[in-house]
Amino acid sequence: MPPFVAVQCIVGPRHTRGTPPNVVETDALTWLQVATGTRDFAEALGDGSIDASGSRAVEVGRWLPLLTIT
Repeated sequence: MPPFVAVQCIVGPRHTRGTPPNVVETDALTWLQVATGTRDFAEALGDGSIDASGSRAVEVGRWLPLLTIT
């Protein structure tokens, strides 16, 4: 069983096979950082730590962080 997964986070265009039209890819550490607010989504996108393709992919950033670690 792989340690990482893919999920659909926001409503988007329907797809039936292959790579969906809006994809955000990153490594586990970057995901944990942006999800917990220790790193900014836009910053990680800008430095290439996050790869977002598709017209709605960057919308995921507006839902982050999921929680803030103080």
